[in-house]
Amino acid sequence: MSGRPPGRGRPPRADAASGTTRARGSDAPRPAPHRRPAPSRHPTLTRYRPAHGAPRRLDASGRKRAFALLLVSAVVFAGIGVRLVLIQGIDSQRYIAVGSSEWQQTVTLPAERGAILDRNGLELAMSVPQKTIYADPHQVSDPRAEALALAPVLGIDAATLQNDLSAAGGFVYLARTVSDATAARVAKLHLAGIYSLEEPKRFYPAGQLASPLLGTVGTDGTGLAGLEYKYNAALQGHPGKLIEQIDPQGRQLPGGLREYRAPVAGQDLVLSIDEPLQYEAEQALAQAIVAAGAKRGIALLMDTKTGEILADAELSMPTAGNTEPPAVPVNIPAPPGSKAKTQPQPVESSSATAFTNVYEPGSVNKLVTISAALQTGVVVPSDTFTIPNSYQVAGTTFHDAESHATEHWTVTDILANSSNIGTIQIAKRLGKDSLLRYIHAFGLGSITDIDFPGESAGLLPTYWSGTSIADVPIGQGIAVTAVQMLAAYNTIADGGVYVPPKLVDATIDGQGKEHPVAYPAPHRVVSSTVAGEMTTMLDEVVRVGTGTAANLDPYTVAGKTGTGLVPSPNGGYEAGHYVASFAGFVPAESPRITGMVVVDDTPDYGAQASAPTFATIARDALHELDIPPLPKRPPAAGVPLATPQSATGAGEIAGAPLPGMAVPPRVTPARPATTATTAAPPTSTSVPRSTSAPGTASPSTTAATVRSRSSPGTG
Repeated sequence: MSGRPPGRGRPPRADAASGTTRARGSDAPRPAPHRRPAPSRHPTLTRYRPAHGAPRRLDASGRKRAFALLLVSAVVFAGIGVRLVLIQGIDSQRYIAVGSSEWQQTVTLPAERGAILDRNGLELAMSVPQKTIYADPHQVSDPRAEALALAPVLGIDAATLQNDLSAAGGFVYLARTVSDATAARVAKLHLAGIYSLEEPKRFYPAGQLASPLLGTVGTDGTGLAGLEYKYNAALQGHPGKLIEQIDPQGRQLPGGLREYRAPVAGQDLVLSIDEPLQYEAEQALAQAIVAAGAKRGIALLMDTKTGEILADAELSMPTAGNTEPPAVPVNIPAPPGSKAKTQPQPVESSSATAFTNVYEPGSVNKLVTISAALQTGVVVPSDTFTIPNSYQVAGTTFHDAESHATEHWTVTDILANSSNIGTIQIAKRLGKDSLLRYIHAFGLGSITDIDFPGESAGLLPTYWSGTSIADVPIGQGIAVTAVQMLAAYNTIADGGVYVPPKLVDATIDGQGKEHPVAYPAPHRVVSSTVAGEMTTMLDEVVRVGTGTAANLDPYTVAGKTGTGLVPSPNGGYEAGHYVASFAGFVPAESPRITGMVVVDDTPDYGAQASAPTFATIARDALHELDIPPLPKRPPAAGVPLATPQSATGAGEIAGAPLPGMAVPPRVTPARPATTATTAAPPTSTSVPRSTSAPGTASPSTTAATVRSRSSPGTG
């Protein structure tokens, strides 16, 4: 046998995969021979090499560190999970909105405010689209440079603009409702992030005319006062909205979101005011205020049948430093000796004083007292009363405006002469309860159904003293608004039926449909018989009594003068300061127009300051409304007429119209000479009550002569 002996020759080949060796020619694996590790090059260091497959063992501290690392990792991943739930689930909409704000723009589109029209469709207030300049601060790269460029164009301080352009939001107004020329200059600057939109701006085509009634509108288009405030919800409409996706330069993204909701225009408001009559009333009132040396005034016109207010002029003299333009152009010469060429002109009042201000009505309130007495039957027009020069009530002495001998006057004479003493005697027959009942029935003590913003209900006595039965019937100790007294006189003009005053006739919606404004139904206060009797007596007031300056021949005017007292800030009344008024209607045969004029804080009586102003305004209205004069009617049955002989001192009380006042031509009946006494009123009378109201026999009477209760209410 030849060859190498077993076990000799080449060494066994190691199997790379199994780590075992096998002999050549044999498939049986053999264990690999054990090899010693090579000695280390460093005799003192040896490398620990664990056997193949043996796990590395950790000591206790290592295990703790590993556990801590695992715990921290678990907490971190749990926090990340919670945060993801919050972001993608609970708070997802908020983050979507924040993200959208960077590339989505929302612009509110204001609605066009409805117009305010007069009864003929003439615009008293209207809105016109104007450019508003705004900015997106996110797109403004250099706020300071852009502010400096915009400042001279917009007329706004550069620092203010820079602050706005640096705001955190994505929208900020820079200038609201600027002119087209200004908007064009801004556009030519080509500033990043500066844009414009259209907003309606309020304009008043008639200027300041009737502005106390109309009120004002704020920059944001919201009504702030007057009818603009009361009817704001109907006038302002509903705003629209524009949502669009934009790029960083503010350009709309092609194919991006663009959502547009059109604004809904507000409704139009139709007033009962007649613009031409309003203008003429303001002119006449301005003339009266200056001529009477008054501080303020009111002039009202009403359609007798419907209760619609046709004109409401409310003017006042400007205070020191006031730069407002005159209400209406009136040529009022300066007083003699003045260096100025013209007088200061009245301006529009700051509020609708016909509704918001109260005053003591004086003798115009006698209409309520005498109407109530006739209706309850305690007197008839022909009853005769003995009227002394003075009269005692609860220890207080009352006088008429003019001193006179003892007279024997009918109810007609008492009203024509505006006798305080005669009216007090009638009121004592009437009694407190009946008097108060009719005061309320005529609309005094309550706001009207117009419910104007800030409207006053007036003031009635909260305590009824011994002299109240004398004070209240002659218009002292109570306070009314001008529109309340207008409605009271209109009650007699309309045959004894109270017609609620109306100021807004209707609204007009976007489709052009008119919606009438509802008012309560009229109600009867006195009978038509009593109304006819009162009309005849009021005719006599204008024919021969205190109201002759209101005569409008060939028209018949029925009306009454009044002169109330101006309260003093220190209590009591201001001597020589009066509220002069006149209320009436025309033509008396079939009334179409009822009017009220109040000239406040003047040294003159109503017969001088207010009666001729009523005549001027009523004449214009009769012409404007094409109302012809009517044939004269006989007096109401059982009503005696006042005669020039019985109208003692009426001419002196009425006086002449004030200089400079435009009074229409009138026919004044000749008055024969009277034998009435002209003795001066007593200089003093013992009055036990310290609260007695001062009064005067004429506007020139000094405070020293006013000691007894004497009302100048005879006008």
